[in-house]
Amino acid sequence: MIPGVGTDRRAEPPVGYRIREIDPARRQDIATVSRLHLVLLDWGPMARFGEFFLRRFCYTVLLRDGLMRAALFEVDGRPAGFVAYTSRSITFHRQAIRRHAAYAAWLIALSVLRDPRVLPRLFKALRLMFSRRAELHLGQDPLGEILAIGVLPEYRTPQFVHRTDLRIGEALIAHVVASLQRMGVGRMRAVVDASNKAALLFYHQLGGRFEPYERAGDPMVHVWFDLTAPAPSEGAPSARATKR
Repeated sequence: MIPGVGTDRRAEPPVGYRIREIDPARRQDIATVSRLHLVLLDWGPMARFGEFFLRRFCYTVLLRDGLMRAALFEVDGRPAGFVAYTSRSITFHRQAIRRHAAYAAWLIALSVLRDPRVLPRLFKALRLMFSRRAELHLGQDPLGEILAIGVLPEYRTPQFVHRTDLRIGEALIAHVVASLQRMGVGRMRAVVDASNKAALLFYHQLGGRFEPYERAGDPMVHVWFDLTAPAPSEGAPSARATKR
């Protein structure tokens, strides 16, 4: 949880808010973050595996193993946004498959049986996942990565931001940056679809450095951040464009 969680005294009426890390042992937390992920990012590679796999594997197994972490942003006790991230960007896919290949295959089969519409989406998701095997040229872990981030529309409106002075997306990134810095991680990246102009603008405003990138034949953009600056304060990410 980032420091200063509490009440925004400048807002009228006051708004209670906090960011908290997800506990994979709490089923309600897993259900909440999985639902947010599907609502906000149903087109993304993780969501293509379906809700069942997302809930049982991504937000249970990967969190329990420490390969991935996730945090919820709550406003007045209600979920408003989330972020999923890792400090092992280069290897976490391979480690997950090596440790849990049989279980992952079983969950995928069950997902298809429960909802056959998942099947066409699986091929692209698997292709994207296995394409990461060629990323060893990027260096070694620890390397941070924003795997997924989303904020519900009602918490992104100019009216909400003006009333509360809360920029939830920026606060979630600040939380990730501070967490990775505590782990000794010096760099962070995000991999964004080249067509996702809103996400690219968001990362540009935070100081990300862009590089063209292709994954499984799809045009993407690598967004790089240097995390060697002092740890950010709440709501003010201190991630600078990396000078690699």
